[in-house]
Amino acid sequence: MKLEFDLEPRQVLAADGRVVGDIPNLDDKELIELYRLMAISREMDRRALAAQRQGRFVIYTMLEGHEAAQVGSAFAMKPNDFVFNAYREHAVGLTRGLPLEVELKFWMGIPTDDWDVHGQRFGSITVPLASQIPHAVGYAYMARSRGEDTVAVTYFGDGSTSETDFHSGLNFAGVWRTPNVFICENNQYAITVPLRKQTASQSIAQKALAYGIHGIVVDGMDVLAMYQATSEALERARNGLGPTLIEAVCYRYGAHATADDARRYRTAAEEAQWRERDPLRRYRVFLEGRGLWTDEDEARVIEEAGERFDTAMETLEALPAPDRSELVRHTYAKIPETLVRQIHDLEDAAGVERSEFTKDEIWQIAEEPGRPESPTAKMNMAEAINATLRQMMDRDDSIVVLGEDVGVAGGVFRITEGLRSDFGSDRVIDTPLNESGIIGTAVGMAIGGARPVAEIQFDGFVYPAFDQLVNHVGRFRHRTRSNVTLPMVVRWPNGAGIGAVEQHCDSPEGFFAHAPGHTVVIPSTAYDAKGLLAAALESEDPVLFIEPKVLYRAQREDVPLNHYTIPIGRARIAREGTDLTIVTYGGLVPKAMEAAQIAGDEGVSAEVIDLRTLFPWDEDTVAASVAKTGRLLIVQEPQRTSGIAAEIAAQIGERCGYDLEAPIRRLTGVDVPWPVPALEPVALIGTAQIRRAIDWTMQG
Repeated sequence: MKLEFDLEPRQVLAADGRVVGDIPNLDDKELIELYRLMAISREMDRRALAAQRQGRFVIYTMLEGHEAAQVGSAFAMKPNDFVFNAYREHAVGLTRGLPLEVELKFWMGIPTDDWDVHGQRFGSITVPLASQIPHAVGYAYMARSRGEDTVAVTYFGDGSTSETDFHSGLNFAGVWRTPNVFICENNQYAITVPLRKQTASQSIAQKALAYGIHGIVVDGMDVLAMYQATSEALERARNGLGPTLIEAVCYRYGAHATADDARRYRTAAEEAQWRERDPLRRYRVFLEGRGLWTDEDEARVIEEAGERFDTAMETLEALPAPDRSELVRHTYAKIPETLVRQIHDLEDAAGVERSEFTKDEIWQIAEEPGRPESPTAKMNMAEAINATLRQMMDRDDSIVVLGEDVGVAGGVFRITEGLRSDFGSDRVIDTPLNESGIIGTAVGMAIGGARPVAEIQFDGFVYPAFDQLVNHVGRFRHRTRSNVTLPMVVRWPNGAGIGAVEQHCDSPEGFFAHAPGHTVVIPSTAYDAKGLLAAALESEDPVLFIEPKVLYRAQREDVPLNHYTIPIGRARIAREGTDLTIVTYGGLVPKAMEAAQIAGDEGVSAEVIDLRTLFPWDEDTVAASVAKTGRLLIVQEPQRTSGIAAEIAAQIGERCGYDLEAPIRRLTGVDVPWPVPALEPVALIGTAQIRRAIDWTMQG
């Protein structure tokens, strides 16, 4: 396949309005509508800037100069196409029929309950640069797999092309040949940084060649050229010919945003030169030459835009202030009890009335079910996870598995072995080697109705995906006020004990338990792994399912073959005791059990609690145990500072201070990177260390 690429910007209209190319096949009514949309966009943009200067907006990003790039491209789309936008695409929203009030709420800082992402086919505003690009790719992948006539169109600026997710998104799209159109609004500056300091390429579109996709440079201030180029790119995507990167060369006449001052980095002469290419002026000349536009038409459109903007602002400014309870709504499908306690503490400190929540609003963690009546088989944890994935994929065809080496190889730990042959390469996807791309495309798949299971090959490799996990996986429900949910699972092998090199023995769970919106699960037995993973795959919230690699093949136990779930958020009392409570999770549970057995033989009765879920963790079970025993020892493998153990100690210290007969003790790793294999034995927490820590705790 020959790729299209031309460094010369495509034009239909010259800067003075003369026709220099082929006019698209649009009737007079459509030609007029293009100008009307651009004129309305500019007038509303100017009014929004004025509103911010009056203190009515928190901040605002101006679009003047982008009207042709946005209106021309959006006008070419079909109703079923889906827009993944950044934060300057106001004219795209206007053209696509996004209610003005919905977007204005964002700039006013008002919770936006009526942003119907799926119904309006328009994504929420995305602030982290380029991070929406892989979302569009994942969405397009799922749309194609369902046979939908949908192209996912993404907008971003020239500065975004320096971001990792620009490269991961275009690379995934090129490999998967997804129906995508990528539109770079190259307005010459990333805030203050000029294009020449962003890239050494002759153009942005030139980068498309590296990803095996089409690249087109278009005069982004020529609305007809933008319409024409986007129409061709959309048709190419619909016909299975792959994605296109359109570089829309334009200029923003204003500053980057209301917090910026363009005079600090641009000259008046430069701005004047670009004003000669004004997209509205050149297109109006074209329309007037055809007898399609008059001064009266112009005045009428400006008046219409002003009235529409003013009415929207009056409506929004008359809204009552949001209720305090909105603080804890929409982060999870239901409100974890720990969030209820937190907001009540905040309200008590402020001396205001407590927010009230109904029983149906609160995450009621189910009681531990009995073992199901079912045939069993001896399984280790790796086999139990594999069996669960196979069983759940058979039950639910929306589940897809993606990651590095998960298909043909079955993963480096063989967790996904055999799934590709059973379910095909469209559902078990060997991805390019890019963790941010894996999670980013999984986000898009989830928006598109899938339940993706994204595997990160090793714990230390999850850090490149941190932006996607924290800024999107954990926040999407909250950002869209539950309009968009991400029912996805992210899996990775975790922890030390296998003598591996750097980045292969990390325990980063504390980062993600701290970041809002994540449910963090770590099983310690094959039985729990199967039941918890099944529950994760049925959850409406994203679940980080973290697997202690040291336990993958540690031992076998009887695991029911039939489907069952274990309630997420419910800890397990692995051993009952009366003298002290040991709280731990993951790979240290067997060691804690061994230490408790030795202590029991020596006259100390230790209760062992396996947390299983690190957020929201089971405060009630731990508190009840401490109330009974009067002592608490918390054991964790990773670094001490700000870890899971620190949170448990603080919470239980506040809640059970009068029950404690001795100080709370922590046994943890030290605050350094995990050492090389030769030093690992001295860094590992083992049975002997836990046994001694039991004595410390008993002695007070």
